[in-house]
Amino acid sequence: MELSAALAAEKLSPGAEKPGISVGIVGCGSRGLTVLERICALAVNTARRIEVNVFDPQAPGPGLHAVDQPEYLMLNTVASQISMFPDTAALDGKVGRQGPDFYEWCLRFKSAARSVQPNEFLPRSWLGEYLAWTYKEVIRSLPTNVRVIQHPHAVDNIEHTDMGRFVLSTAEAERSVDWLAITVGHARELRDDHKELPGWLAINRHSDSRGVELSTEAVGIEGLGLTAMDVVAGLTVGRGGQFSKRAEGLHYEPSGQEPRIYLFSRSGLPYRTRPDIVPHRTSNAALIFTLSAVADLRTENPAGLDFEQQVLPLIKAEMVAEYFGMIASQKSESAVRIKAEIARAYDSGQLEAVSAEMASRFQAPPLDEAVYNPHVPSIDALDYPQVMRAFIESDIAQSCLGLDASPIKAAIEVWRSCREQLRRVVDNRGLTSISRSVFFEKYAPHVNRMVAGPQKERHQELLALADAGVVHWVRHSQVIHSDDGARTAVLLAGNLTVPLNRIIKAHVSTPCDVSSLPTILRSLKSNGIIHSLTENGEGVLVDSQGKAQPNLWITGPLVEGSTYYNHYVPSSGSYSRAFVDADRIAREMLGLNVEVRAIV
Repeated sequence: MELSAALAAEKLSPGAEKPGISVGIVGCGSRGLTVLERICALAVNTARRIEVNVFDPQAPGPGLHAVDQPEYLMLNTVASQISMFPDTAALDGKVGRQGPDFYEWCLRFKSAARSVQPNEFLPRSWLGEYLAWTYKEVIRSLPTNVRVIQHPHAVDNIEHTDMGRFVLSTAEAERSVDWLAITVGHARELRDDHKELPGWLAINRHSDSRGVELSTEAVGIEGLGLTAMDVVAGLTVGRGGQFSKRAEGLHYEPSGQEPRIYLFSRSGLPYRTRPDIVPHRTSNAALIFTLSAVADLRTENPAGLDFEQQVLPLIKAEMVAEYFGMIASQKSESAVRIKAEIARAYDSGQLEAVSAEMASRFQAPPLDEAVYNPHVPSIDALDYPQVMRAFIESDIAQSCLGLDASPIKAAIEVWRSCREQLRRVVDNRGLTSISRSVFFEKYAPHVNRMVAGPQKERHQELLALADAGVVHWVRHSQVIHSDDGARTAVLLAGNLTVPLNRIIKAHVSTPCDVSSLPTILRSLKSNGIIHSLTENGEGVLVDSQGKAQPNLWITGPLVEGSTYYNHYVPSSGSYSRAFVDADRIAREMLGLNVEVRAIV
């Protein structure tokens, strides 16, 4: 894989040769790979010798996307939206590296296995293969002044010397580096709040539930999101069950090895499924909740924003514009004109009145408040299983219409398309302390339920499993723990008690607190090298506001809480925070000029 000619010509640091650079990257999944790729790509701009030490006990590249996991475990991002090769758009105008995105790679290497579509959700193991291939391509095209050393061991300890260097220790050796990036991603320890309860088991999304020793007796799964869907798949299809399409819909044929599965969650609220999208679709540009609007708010409120009072109204107005804009388009009226009318109504404080007028004009219901307000219960009925089923059926129907034909899905998509605006609201202490807690406790989970839910196919399968008597929805309050420490049970109608053989905790708690951090980060924190956003340890701070070390970077899910939404793989075609962050890290490590754009 050749670097582009434009990149090779981008000489940012002319002059005499400088001393060599030693870099350490701890963890080389997708996020660590972006940092490595940027270092190697930008190395052509300096004559300095560069040594990059990559520490990962697994083969570099795949990270949590293990290549040996079963193919029924699917990605939650469509193939064409994943890329490890940043283009100019992804790097916010800087020159990137040419290479295939995940879809193009699948056409080249996987088309013999099955037909592949750009808007399709593909096996996670395939992404692992793509990431491993990308690592090999980066190594194959190394500039002559770069040497990459792979250390196939976990880092046990990190020390910070008086000379400002970091000494990384593994079971085999020690290595001293000038610059350090920690990108271990999801490899943190999961907190188990039920570790004292008999039969509880914590599962994260890259665990394989097939290996869990479970009988065919009743099993509880705490969680309704992506991890829970993976566990359900492992306990059904992973045990020999099969789905088949029939005239009346999807049907599940049990293998006889499945347990009876009781699904519940702490909130009891369902996830919405991902809607169908046309290939290579780009999101509509924000009209109200814009980056400039966020910048103005941050400038006017240097002490921090109140999310619900100052930010949520912008998001609501943007959703109303998308909602009625699509409805207008479907009735042969101008979506642009309707959106502009809503924007003017928001500016003049007339949003509610104009929204009601449009609902009457188009004979359409108003935008459901539950899509932007997590305080509005979407499940409130005595017959919880029936209401859950009705919600899932209705949501699947909207997902089948697609993002360009469902007004409610178009409105909900604002949470995704305006993710960068949300980051700039939250990052670097953008919210007051109280509002930050409200955001991460209420709104971050709400966003996940709205736009980071399962594929519609997973919920179609869930309905078929319910029809087959394998899956049952229950409220969290129906899960009863006895005072004498006996086995947990589910209390059903008519006071029928069903003992649970095992309960699987199928969700990940966020944001990070000190107890959920890997050992090496807890050590860095205790030594004062990194800092937390709050006194109780939430949110790792690695920027200047935390007075952290200038030659240390921590990226990805580990800094969730200080920054927002770090749980994703990179993409090209539009601005990508993962690539932009990696590019800035690499430029600072190599002593190249860095353009820092203020967020306010």
